[in-house]
Amino acid sequence: MASVKVSAEDRERYARAREAGRRQAQDPSAITGAHYNRRRGAVELSFAGGGMMTVPRELIAGLEDASIAALSAVSVSPAGDAVSWRALDVDVYVPGLVERAFGKRLFAASTGRKGGRRTSRAKAAAAKANGAKGGRPPKSLTA
Repeated sequence: MASVKVSAEDRERYARAREAGRRQAQDPSAITGAHYNRRRGAVELSFAGGGMMTVPRELIAGLEDASIAALSAVSVSPAGDAVSWRALDVDVYVPGLVERAFGKRLFAASTGRKGGRRTSRAKAAAAKANGAKGGRPPKSLTA
């Protein structure tokens, strides 16, 4: 078997990717567990933040005619953003599933709030500059 030499640049890139994966796995919206609830006929998802969501199997394409044994063999992706039924060849991206289950408005509001909490040096500098000018200008009232 041929040996592969890994450059220092590749090692650094791998370390950054592992760190990004670790941060993503600690996200409260990451899935930590999934199982099929036979009595309810639904998939139950557990999230890192402590929440839980139940989704009827009818909302997940490919599970309509599946057996109980096949439905019970659900696994969570390492990143915590997808669930899979390998025997059925069904993979589901959870943010898309949430959007389908609860509608686009709720999903858009949720992701907008999450994006608004992101911080960067540019965002901090802009906030500081706006604060020095007196903050956000008041809305003008029109009659």
